[in-house]
This record gives sequence, C-alpha cells and structure tokens, in this order.
Amino acid sequence: MFAVLGLTVMLFGQGAAPASPLLILARDGRTPLPTVTIAGQEMVALDDLTGPFRIAIREDTVANAVRVTYKDKAILLTPDQTLVSVAGRLVSLPAPLTRSDRKWLVPVEFINRAFALVYEEPVELRKASRLLIVGTLKVPRIDTHYEALGADLRIVFDISPTTGHAIVQEPRRLLLRLEADALDVTMPAPPAQNLLAGVLVLDRNTIALDLGQRFVSYRSSVPSSRPAASRLVVDLLSSAPEVTTAPPSVPPPAAGKSLATLTAPRSAIRTIVIDPGHGGEDIGARGPAGVREKDVTLAVARRLKAAIEGHYGIRVLQTRDDDRIIGPDERAAFANNNKADVFISLHANASPQESVKGAEVFYLGLDKYADEARRQAQLGGALLPVYGGGSRQIDLVLWDLAQAKYVEQSGVLAGIVHDQLRSKVGVSPLGIQQEPMRVLVGVNMSAALIEMGYLTNPEEEQALSSGGYQAAIVQALTDAVGPFREYLEHESGEPAGEGASPTADPAADRR
Repeated sequence: MFAVLGLTVMLFGQGAAPASPLLILARDGRTPLPTVTIAGQEMVALDDLTGPFRIAIREDTVANAVRVTYKDKAILLTPDQTLVSVAGRLVSLPAPLTRSDRKWLVPVEFINRAFALVYEEPVELRKASRLLIVGTLKVPRIDTHYEALGADLRIVFDISPTTGHAIVQEPRRLLLRLEADALDVTMPAPPAQNLLAGVLVLDRNTIALDLGQRFVSYRSSVPSSRPAASRLVVDLLSSAPEVTTAPPSVPPPAAGKSLATLTAPRSAIRTIVIDPGHGGEDIGARGPAGVREKDVTLAVARRLKAAIEGHYGIRVLQTRDDDRIIGPDERAAFANNNKADVFISLHANASPQESVKGAEVFYLGLDKYADEARRQAQLGGALLPVYGGGSRQIDLVLWDLAQAKYVEQSGVLAGIVHDQLRSKVGVSPLGIQQEPMRVLVGVNMSAALIEMGYLTNPEEEQALSSGGYQAAIVQALTDAVGPFREYLEHESGEPAGEGASPTADPAADRR
C-alpha cells in the first residue's frame, strides 16, 4: 500500500505551512496526502483517500449527497452542511463538503472525526506535526528545550507517551534511541555554545547529538515518569562530574561482617545480566485473565536494560531476548562467561490464595552447605595449562558453591532492591527471603531474584501487564544500581564478578 516505513518528522518553530501535505504513516509504509486551503480551512480531496484507505465514493443525485463507503459502512455528506451521517450517527465538521476543480473536498478533520469511526484500525490526526497515523504504531511526541548550567548545557526531552529509551555514546556523538516506529519531534536549534555542535534525526527512532569541542562527559536522569509522559534530562558537561554522594548505610543481612571503608576499584559494576524468567514452552505462572509470566518478565527486562544503559552507561545483557526456553545452568553460564558483576532474575509469583499480593526479593540461602560451602568458596584456584604454553591461576568453584562467597553482597543487593520496590510498588509482608533458588546457585557474582507481584491476584495481574506498573518496577531496580555500586566501591575485598568457572552440576532446587 505504501513505501517502506522509516519516518521522523522535525518541526522548527511553529510548524509547517498550513497547505503542506499530510504524511500518512501505516505499518507497511508512508505516503503524502495533498491538502489545499479554502477560506482559511484546510481541505483534502475524497479522491485522494480512495487509494490509501480503500474507500468508494458515489454521488447520490436523489438525496443530493455524496456517499463514502468503507466495506459495509457508509458516511453520507451533503454540500453546504457541516453535519454528516456516519453509519446513522451525526457528526459535526468544521466546514461542509465543497466542490472544487471537479473534486469533492472535505476538511481534514473528516478523517479523524468521521472516517475513523468506521475504519478497522485506529486513525490519529496530528495537524501541527503534519502526521496522519494509521494503526497501532508507536509515534511518541518529543518536545525539546535547552537550559544553560553555567559552563554546561542541559537538554530536556519531554516524551509523550512514556517510551523506552537508551543513550549510547559514540566518538563525538550521543545517540538517543527510542522504542518507536517513528518520532514526532519538535526541536529548536540549540543555543550558541561549544558543547553541542548540532542535532540530527538519523532514522525512524534515533536522535543524534553531535558533540562540540568542549564536551568532556555527560549525565542523564529521568526526574519524572508516568504512563502518559516522561522527561529525560541529558546534561552535557565541560568537565568530569564530581561524585559527592556518600555511600549508603546498608547493613548486611548476614551476621558476622560489617562494611569496611577500604575502596574497591571504581569500576565495581561493569556488566549486569538481566534474566527474564521462563520462556518458550515454560510459560511460568498464568493469571486468571491469561497474562503469562514469561511475557511479563521479558517486557520488563527489555525496559530495564534500556533504563540502566541510558542512566549509568553500564553494559547490560539479557539471558534471553525472545520467547525461548533456557535452562537454569545455561542462564548461570551466560552470566559467568560474560564476567557479569550483578545478576538480576525477574519473575512473577503465584499463590493458591487469590488475595496474596506484593513484590518479593530473594537471594540464595546456603543452609544445606553451611560452613563447608563457604570454606570451599574461599579456597585458592588451580594452575591450569594455557593454549600456546604456560599456565595461569584459575578460580575453580563447584556449581553448588559458586554463589557462596557472594551471599553477603547478594544480601545487601536484595536489601537495596527491596527498599526501592517498597517505595514505588509495594512489597509483600514476607520481605527479603533466603531460599536455595535453582537459578541463583551457579552464578558467580552478586545475585537477586525479584518476584514482581502475584499474577494470581487479579489486580496485580492487571498491573503487571500495564506499562505504568512495569515502568515503576524498572525505576525501582534502576534506582537500586547506584547505591549498590557505591557499596561495592567502599567494601573491602574483591569487587563483584571475578568470573570463576564452575565445574559441576548443582542439585535441582526451586526455579
């Protein structure tokens, strides 16, 4: 029907001229729609709507009207009348049907006020942006403005509706990538300065910020977010930011060790692995309305990956990014092989009691291994031959014991995550729990499992499938990364994620 879809619209100042074409966006492409202005009213020819929307037009001389038909539904328009009949329902237009140059013209509002009532897909008219969006495309509005911060520059993006995004730094350029089919961007020219050389929309979902000579670093934040809209703030800095936030005072849940004041390497968290639970034939829990755990965990994981990458610039990987089944050992091996520093497993809970609700946080309990597990985990490694000659020290840890030396760090992680979830979505009375969870046993790094809510509770099932609740979960987990990183940087001993190589299979437990 249309050419290949790949549109971004940029508006400078007050927008395009009133007589410029509208651009029709649909899943299978885009096409211009000519318009004309008559007596100050923007009009479109009915003949130009026949191709894109597959409508039929017939003049009814008996009724002195024009009949527009889409499938079995009809719209009846009368010259010089602003009221039209849409499948028997009267709708008002800003101007009547008009004849000009042997064509019937209608106001452009006819499309979204009248035709949209009979069309099989949603139709949205954005006159200011010169867009006509057909179907369920994601086309967020993005309003941009700039603020001077002394020698620095702040760029504020107001995004409506809230849309997942990530910031990627390239040499002399920042890329803002949004989860969208196209962008509706209002972006004035940046003020004169040497931090931002220019702004360019690269493709259907990416805005590029070309960096100036004075640029040294950047920081980003999402100070407000709700389903209807969100605000992304990007500060371009002319000098390295100073870290003045004191490390959080988080008591470790395991007894016998207090936080030390020695400083670990600054790159305490280099890689985070997010594990969307279940997948493929393993759907996990299912709610009374049919919401499946495997779908919720994947949706939240994708949002969380974009949020952490955009906010902290940390490398984030997912154990799965599609609907396939992956065993617990494969998930652990993926995290270990990528030398992750933090492992976050996402799940949704179930209970025989419909009233049970609230998020819960787990970290590994090693009661069945007791002191022997901890002793084995602290043993030195072995000298193994290296391809090409020589040898190297390798940390060999049994799968059953891989998590042992990270239990206390994992407990701190669980505590920070629990506090963030409690403030944003609410938690169950059970609080933080230690259990021998199968997926956590083999990971050789700080790890926690989050049950984001109970799918068996009808209210929480609806919430877990909504964008607003998922965004709140993502915000809580993103906000937990900073304090936990500061904890690691002020803890004595090894930083998280040394990438040991487990060598044996664990006994099966939960998950």
